[in-house]
Amino acid sequence: MNKTMKIVLILLVVIVVAIGGFLWYVLGSMRSGAVETVEKPDLEATDDAETEASIFTVDADEPTPSPTPMPIYEEETLEDSVINILLIGTDSRLEDTGEDSDGRSDSMILASLNKDTGKITLVSFMRDARVKRIGSSGKFTFYNRLNGAYSGGYAGGGPGELINTINYNFGLDIQEYIAIGFDGFATLIDEIGGLDVELDQAEINFINDRIKGDHELEPDIVKNASTISEDPGVIHLDGAQCLIYARNRHTGVDGGDGNDYDRVSRQQEIIQLVYEKLTTEMDQQSVYALITFATNYITTNMKLDTMMDLASFLLANDLEFATTSIPAAGSYNYYVDEDTGEKTELLEFNIKKASAALLELLYGAEETPEPETTDSGD
Repeated sequence: MNKTMKIVLILLVVIVVAIGGFLWYVLGSMRSGAVETVEKPDLEATDDAETEASIFTVDADEPTPSPTPMPIYEEETLEDSVINILLIGTDSRLEDTGEDSDGRSDSMILASLNKDTGKITLVSFMRDARVKRIGSSGKFTFYNRLNGAYSGGYAGGGPGELINTINYNFGLDIQEYIAIGFDGFATLIDEIGGLDVELDQAEINFINDRIKGDHELEPDIVKNASTISEDPGVIHLDGAQCLIYARNRHTGVDGGDGNDYDRVSRQQEIIQLVYEKLTTEMDQQSVYALITFATNYITTNMKLDTMMDLASFLLANDLEFATTSIPAAGSYNYYVDEDTGEKTELLEFNIKKASAALLELLYGAEETPEPETTDSGD
């Protein structure tokens, strides 16, 4: 081997090592503080005395007694070609420093990619869905709103309890998540150059009011944003404006009063617009640069090979989107407290039917596995 060839080979090795080290650095930054995955507890194996002492069910709206972060329980993969990732949008702000600095789960969206069919299904889990939560100890369950499983005033166990609770109720196999807060969301939208979103006058008015109105709980990134002066139509929004748009539940997407279903529809729309921009305006090198930039704003437990496979697949394929929500609009009742007789904001629905319909949508199976709990709404 001549000297020139040796130099070329050495340079190639250095480049490969440098790229590999860079990717591991990026992943390590993102995975800082990520939730670990552990073997799922075999509660069936405990003896009767231990079971009676440690496992009980409480039908109440009270917080979990002890806010202990939970690991993610391992689940058997239902289908190798289907990749399920939970997207968690929190209401955390950069200026938060207290015990709730991680925020509440403002949005919970399952992004389910079927590599065989080339379809991405976005499943928005409604914040007030009344489900059986797994307590922070992992050893008891009780009925409560779903977003309480994450954090906030309901002593949730973070991404672990949220994922375990969703898997428990709907028979899913989610093992990975990506979490991002208000400021991170807006900053990353700015990094890709903003988005073109179609707005009606009510949506424009809502965005402007959140920026200039008296809303003390709005993050600084919103208070310092620019208002919109354009007429209704397709308008280019920056990160802060997109954040306001994605959180809007006060105006309907088709006019009239809004609700949480209008909000999740807007969130699903933003995800699709981001995908379209990444796949039509960015190449692989640009995507790697975006991942590097995102390290300070995203928390994830995704493995390196999964991230790389996903990036390659998304850039190489023209994927179709499907969207849904749980519970579906019109499929629920407002739960009435059994003790006081008062109607609550919790959405009570048939979990068994919702699970069967969801598994049918994601996997196309005529027969679907039974979820572990199917009591609510039966």
